[in-house]
Amino acid sequence: MIKPYPIGRQDFKDIIESGFAYVDKTERMYEMVRNRKFVFLSRPRRFGKSLLVNTLQQYFEGNKELFKDLKISKLEKDWIKYPVFRFDMSGCKDMDVNGMHSYIGNTLWWYEKEYGIQNEEKSNGVRFQNLIQTAVKKTGRKAVILIDEYDSPLLAHLHDGKLPEVKQILQEFYQQVKVNEQYEQFVFITGISRFSQVSIFSTLNNLENISMDDKFCDICGITQAELLENFREDIEEFAKEEECSFDEMLQNLKLKYDGYHFSKKKTDVFNPLSVLSAFSKRELKNFWFETATSSYVIDHLKKHNAQILDFEHVELFESGFYASYEDVKSVYPLLYQAGYLTIKDYDREMERYVIGYPNSEVRISMLEVLMPSWVGCSTDDGKNYMCDFYFALKAGRIDEAFELLKEFFLQIPNVLNNKNEKHFQTVIYVLFRWLGFYTQSEVNTSKGRLDCILFAPKQIFIIEFKVDESAERALAQINEKGYADPYRTDGRPIVKIGVNFSSAERTIESWRVD
Repeated sequence: MIKPYPIGRQDFKDIIESGFAYVDKTERMYEMVRNRKFVFLSRPRRFGKSLLVNTLQQYFEGNKELFKDLKISKLEKDWIKYPVFRFDMSGCKDMDVNGMHSYIGNTLWWYEKEYGIQNEEKSNGVRFQNLIQTAVKKTGRKAVILIDEYDSPLLAHLHDGKLPEVKQILQEFYQQVKVNEQYEQFVFITGISRFSQVSIFSTLNNLENISMDDKFCDICGITQAELLENFREDIEEFAKEEECSFDEMLQNLKLKYDGYHFSKKKTDVFNPLSVLSAFSKRELKNFWFETATSSYVIDHLKKHNAQILDFEHVELFESGFYASYEDVKSVYPLLYQAGYLTIKDYDREMERYVIGYPNSEVRISMLEVLMPSWVGCSTDDGKNYMCDFYFALKAGRIDEAFELLKEFFLQIPNVLNNKNEKHFQTVIYVLFRWLGFYTQSEVNTSKGRLDCILFAPKQIFIIEFKVDESAERALAQINEKGYADPYRTDGRPIVKIGVNFSSAERTIESWRVD
């Protein structure tokens, strides 16, 4: 029987007792708590961090019965109960500094009540220190501290000028984790970002960052092996409804939701929210992007004038993953840690990473978010034009196709049009990607750089763009540079198209086909 899916549920006790599907990560969790004391883990939103925090809470509270059928039951023999203090900082992300102070103070009040502490102190830092030390004295056990989404308040105020005040409120609280080290059994902190050493993270410099550790690259999310072990029947049922084979359904899921890599080992990880939502809804939709996209990401992209084509093949050294967002000029650290980009390759000799989109869900959704700033139209309007363009192109009605595209460019507001080849090329590229076609842009060849190649089911279209030159010159470049040569063994007919844009008219001026 297919178990119900715990979509939106982060309570480990509820998931186990209610019989929801659960991917057993407890063996990996046990390895972490036995060999480390102060741990930081960065993962994107809706990737299972909060469930992991809750599972740790139940483990350190000694609730052995919840784990009786899981891997950890064969590893843990003692099941000691520790005083556990858990803080979910996402609860105050939309508050001002006074609200944040009160939110933290209210959480402390509940724990103070549990340990019989009467406290008139207004400083949350002093209260937290007193709470830790009192609990240790009363129980005879060291404290466990779990802080989930530690950076939510920081990211929420990244661009509104209030970051220094927010940092001060949080720093007063977080510094007690460092100060009271001798009273702590285990500390686990999660977040999306790892603010650099010049920022608030300097308070927590005793943490071991396992975010890119090969041993824990799959501690959140679902690997393909786990997918097949836990959800084989679900894939089979989904395949029946889609009238495709099991292998085809698995491949569709991989293309849509797999592809996350959190270390140089490059272990494939599925987005857990998306794949479980796909099973539940029996649809291959963009579930994660619809629920996890935050305004601070979009604001960050706009602030740095992010270019759409810049996200396909980005080279970074490891230090580039942890830049400070307060003053950094690059958008890549935030996009990686927020889950919009992932590790695609690693050069061991140069110790350099290549990052890019993890899968089609993120790629298409990101383009939809950024596209209005490029073409000034709605998603649906753009897709309608491109559907008509594509079907005309596929049917061999090339003049009709480019007349449609010419009309589309005329509708782009002049204020958005920077009138250069890069702009026209980017709009074309994004429109194709929007529809999910396999399109490549600025493809490096042995003799030059090809502007655009579109892989349609029965044809390959090679397109070269010029601005204020001629379509004949664009077509001649395709032939002179031999752009079609690498694709002649594909078997599909190759259609070469030269296109010239007029900067004065702000649209396509002419096209030639070979």
